[in-house]
Amino acid sequence: MTLEDAAAWALTRLNTAFFHHYDRREYDAVLDLFAPDARYEVHGRTLRGHAEILDVLNARSGPEQTIRHLVAGQHFHTITDTTAQGAITLIAYSGPTPADEGPARYPAATAGHIVELTDHYRAERGRWKIAKRSVDMILAPATD
Repeated sequence: MTLEDAAAWALTRLNTAFFHHYDRREYDAVLDLFAPDARYEVHGRTLRGHAEILDVLNARSGPEQTIRHLVAGQHFHTITDTTAQGAITLIAYSGPTPADEGPARYPAATAGHIVELTDHYRAERGRWKIAKRSVDMILAPATD
């Protein structure tokens, strides 16, 4: 396996782990995927470091809302042994968590948002971390 293939595989795993933990509100695991000095640009804000990122994570909706992000595509490039860049496309859905068993129903307003992440990664002590992540909404459901 080439250096680039090994890095792409590790970064794919990092991103699938990110959304697994993010959707389940397991924020310690999410923070572990960011470099301590990471920059996270989301919802018009630029966050720097774990403390600022954790503040925004903790402000997300709670268990009354079921959220899932489906990773649709990942492209990694400019890979060296310590740095890489990537573009991740995902589809986001959310809806009220049901009081009974069964799936959460999502209204059209919170269904099928297409989001693109632009990432810079850094290898630290043999583990890839997110050094910078920018989140951009690409498509959103129509309101009419």
